[in-house]
Amino acid sequence: MKITVIVFLCLLSACSQREVYDSIQTNQRNECELLSGVQRQECLSRLSPDYQTYERQRKDLLKEE
Repeated sequence: MKITVIVFLCLLSACSQREVYDSIQTNQRNECELLSGVQRQECLSRLSPDYQTYERQRKDLLKEE
């Protein structure tokens, strides 16, 4: 739900794709930080890559099509 609100607010304020991606990433990281021990580590390991890596992977996939 929080992610939906963040995305909606960013779209209303004309955020860039990177800002939306970074906001979602920050929200996910904050949710992981609420956990402790092994659960926190597992949660953090499931986070998406940084925006530059994501964008590079996305472009590579589009080239393959």
